[in-house]
Amino acid sequence: MTLIEQEACNKIIQTYYKEIYSYCFVKLNYRHHSAEDCTQDVFVIFFQKYEKLDTTDNIRLWLYRTADNVIKAHLRKNPTTDVSIEDNPEVMDIPAESSFPDDSADSQLDILTDEERKLLEAYYDTDYGQRSAAAKKMGLSLAAMYQRVHKIKNKLRRNR
Repeated sequence: MTLIEQEACNKIIQTYYKEIYSYCFVKLNYRHHSAEDCTQDVFVIFFQKYEKLDTTDNIRLWLYRTADNVIKAHLRKNPTTDVSIEDNPEVMDIPAESSFPDDSADSQLDILTDEERKLLEAYYDTDYGQRSAAAKKMGLSLAAMYQRVHKIKNKLRRNR
């Protein structure tokens, strides 16, 4: 089993992340969270399949093809419903800060361990350029951070 070295992993992410994110962002009608989820999934799939790839393959082309497949799967699971902000009263109730709810409120996040909560908080409170430092601070590589966030998201989806 050939694992990708952390330095090579970081270089691939730094080289292609913004480009793939922008592609997903446009294809998903400028929905930030959906684009971020899909971009993360693309890189998780890439690093899971890295050892099976031919080293002469064009990485950019492979990432775009994978992004197309991930976007299609995302749209099948989450059909878009274009709703005006004015038509959606819940939008007005969104808290200004981007922190997790306090422990007294019932939340789907209650199923997460403290470590999982801290990881999600570090992930969503930083933009891409700062995630590498956040991952390092938590003792993880950037790829490991993406993989753990992906697993946590799946755990939350299963608990719906």
